[in-house]
Amino acid sequence: MNYSSVVRVLGLLMLILAGCAASAALLAWAMGETQQIISFGATALGISVFASSVLLLAPKPSRRARPSDALAVVLLWWFLSPVAAAMPFVFGVANNSIPAALFEAASCLTTTGHSILGFPESSWPISLLYWRGILHLLGTYAAVVMAAGVFAAINLGGPGVHRTVLFTVPDASYFDAMPRICTGVGLMLGISVSFILLLLLVAGVPPVRALADAVSVISTGLVLPDAETFLPPNPVAGFILALGLAIGALGLAVWLPLRIGAVRAAITDPETVVFFLLMLIFAAALIPLGISIGDSFGWSLSSLSTSGIPLSQGARDAQVPLTLAVLPALIGGSALSAAGGIKIARFIVLGQRAGQEFRQLGYRRSILSFRFRDRELDERSVIGVWVYFIVYAGAVFSVIAVLAFLNVPFEESIRLSIGSLTSSGGLIGPATDNLGPAGQLLLSIAMVLGRVEILTVLPALSLSFWRG
Repeated sequence: MNYSSVVRVLGLLMLILAGCAASAALLAWAMGETQQIISFGATALGISVFASSVLLLAPKPSRRARPSDALAVVLLWWFLSPVAAAMPFVFGVANNSIPAALFEAASCLTTTGHSILGFPESSWPISLLYWRGILHLLGTYAAVVMAAGVFAAINLGGPGVHRTVLFTVPDASYFDAMPRICTGVGLMLGISVSFILLLLLVAGVPPVRALADAVSVISTGLVLPDAETFLPPNPVAGFILALGLAIGALGLAVWLPLRIGAVRAAITDPETVVFFLLMLIFAAALIPLGISIGDSFGWSLSSLSTSGIPLSQGARDAQVPLTLAVLPALIGGSALSAAGGIKIARFIVLGQRAGQEFRQLGYRRSILSFRFRDRELDERSVIGVWVYFIVYAGAVFSVIAVLAFLNVPFEESIRLSIGSLTSSGGLIGPATDNLGPAGQLLLSIAMVLGRVEILTVLPALSLSFWRG
């Protein structure tokens, strides 16, 4: 393990988080929110001192970094950043507990978005709402960069699933390749949020609400604490939010083709096609329940994107059976987006492999192969996907079992387990009302595990991984 590279990059990332906290402190000062000025100022100062000390004391790397070093940075950042980001929720909220603050920070960073803080939206300090939005953006940016830059390099969870034209493993130090993907993802994220924000403003949505909704749909999260109860102010705004959710759930699958004007390639991408096909299937499944076609599509899009943003009154109030409610969240969006779930790409790989097996039944001696995004995949790809499925299922049942020991009702434990692991704030819903501190800490860990796609944690459990 190249420890000097790992801690230096981690220190730089923490300085970025400190800068975001400093900007929140300035906003609190402008709004006259004294308690938040102190909490954000202390957060920014504490993180800055820690990160600067790491950068000053860590020696310059004597050898080139490898993909395993990037994985170490990813794991350390995702488990440390919620702790650092939770400080404003501890000191800036009266009588708030540390487990509740950790849950709030993890929920925002993983773009789950569900809030458990006990006061209505109208009394939320503006700076804390801003902090929730910043954490959503940071989490989205980190998730997409991680998928396209780290997961693609280490080939976990199905080789080829995360590969893009933005990244190739360099001959020199691994981190030399990161500026290109970081710049590309940052530009596309900024353009997407700005585009949706502009459309919402034109549609007559108030500026603060428009900005929060724009960040929410692109991050597939819930920036405003009670966003699960909000409805679009008008049909045009509802359509714009639906468009934003589709863009956010598909991520680089549509961002990369659109950046060069290849609209047809974005529409015909395998994940795009399957996403809308699944949306149609889940919408059709709601019609026998007496839900209108428009409301069914709104619920299907919101659930499949793992957001939970209600796009209509009927979609918000729909009484969907638990079995049907959890399926879209388990599938999720694109492998190169901030949406949670197992990811559509893995289902495509398994579907193509199954089709190959059926074709070979009639031609026993034939030699067949299958491709995904113009790349030929082999048995190792299928094995990687199957291993991911098994580990994911094990994680879901493990969280359910622990919640059962905490006396959480069975149906609620299913919602909490799948909702936290798939970053689906809308699925968690009111199931957290009676959750104690132990349950809050458990779900905080589950949300982070779901964001790092669970399987990547397994190498870190081995001492040999850290010894290099």
